[in-house]
Amino acid sequence: MKPVFTIIVFLAFGFSALLFTSFNSKTNSMPSIVETTMPMWEMTKAHTLEVLDAMPEEKFNYKPTEESMTFGEQMVHIAYTVHFFNERMIQGKNMKYEQPDASSMSKAEIREMMAGNMDAMMETIQGLSQEQLSETRPFSKETQITVAQVILFAHDHTTNHRAKANLYLRMNDMQPPNYKFL
Repeated sequence: MKPVFTIIVFLAFGFSALLFTSFNSKTNSMPSIVETTMPMWEMTKAHTLEVLDAMPEEKFNYKPTEESMTFGEQMVHIAYTVHFFNERMIQGKNMKYEQPDASSMSKAEIREMMAGNMDAMMETIQGLSQEQLSETRPFSKETQITVAQVILFAHDHTTNHRAKANLYLRMNDMQPPNYKFL
C-alpha cells in the first residue's frame, strides 16, 4: 500500500508542477496585454473614423442638450484624450490637459488628429515591455494605476464617447456604422 501512496503523491506533485510551469513559462504564457489589445485598438481606430465620417461637417456643431458636447467636441475629446493618455499616462511626459477647441477645426482637421493620435497610441503600445506595462502612474491625487490599466481605460473612454457620437447620428436621422469587434 505504501508504494502506491508514494506514487500517487509523486504524480500529484509532478502534475501540479507541470501545470504551474505551463502557465508561468514564457513559451506557454497567456498573451500579453499588447498582443490582446492591438486588434481592439486597430478596430477602435477604424470604427471611430467611420463614426466621424458618417456625420456631415455641417452637423459637427450639433448637440442634443445645452450641457452636452457637440459632435465635433466628442470627436476632438476622443482624439485629444488618446493623445494625453499616450503622452502623459503611458510615456510619463509632463504635460497639461489642453484640449483644442473643436469649433475652430474642420472635419478634415479633426479626422487627421484622430487618425494620427490613434496611430501614435498603437505605436507606443506595441513598443511596451512587460516591465513598462507594470509601471504605475498617478491617476488622481489618491490613485495610482499601471500602464496596462491606462491602455484599458483609454480604450473604454474612447468607446464611451464614440457611443455618444453614435446617438448624435441617430438623433439626426442617420444610421451609425455597424459595430465591429475584431
